[in-house]
Amino acid sequence: MEIADTIAGVLLLGGIFLFFTIMNYRILFMRIKKVERIPSPAPFIGGVAGAFLIICFWGFKYPWLLIVPLLIDPGCIPLIIWFVICMIMDFKGD
Repeated sequence: MEIADTIAGVLLLGGIFLFFTIMNYRILFMRIKKVERIPSPAPFIGGVAGAFLIICFWGFKYPWLLIVPLLIDPGCIPLIIWFVICMIMDFKGD
């Protein structure tokens, strides 16, 4: 039963990751082509689902792998940039 739950979770998280990542690339392509201006309704869900997928496979054995799905999904790039800026500002304050 545990393996079936793991497979179902991986398929669900993998599907969410692929769906939202493809949707974010489609929106990015439409903005570049200036076809229409559509805001992404859920820019971070794809990358976060991918990070949870990594946790399902390897746990926290390789924590640096959690950043890979966030870098693949274009909706998460602003989040990563904002995080880096906040970290730099926090280090400057000390």
